[in-house]
Amino acid sequence: MFEVNGVSYTLKYNQKKLETIETVAKTSVLGEISKGNGFLPYNVLKYLFSLALIEENTNSVVKQKEAAEMFEKIIEENGLATVNTVIVEKLQEDLGFLFR
Repeated sequence: MFEVNGVSYTLKYNQKKLETIETVAKTSVLGEISKGNGFLPYNVLKYLFSLALIEENTNSVVKQKEAAEMFEKIIEENGLATVNTVIVEKLQEDLGFLFR
C-alpha cells in the first residue's frame, strides 16, 4: 500500500480501532465521509492513518508518533486526494458494514 525507506506498510481497521479513532478525533468517520462527499478532513485522515498503520511483513503496529511523521511524507509524495482515496477504500474493505 505504502512504501517508506524500502519498508512496506498497510492500514488495518476493525471496530475497536474505529471506536478509538472516533474518540480521539471527536467525530464520526462515516459522518465525515458523507459530509465531505468522500473527502475527509486532514486531521481525521491523519488519525485514520497514524492509528491503523502496520508494517506489512511483520504485521507489527507502527507507533503513532512515527506513523504521523510518515503521514506527512506520504501526503507530500502522493497527494492528499490520493491518500484520502486509499484510506476510504481500505475502510470499505475492512469495515464494509459501515457502507451498507
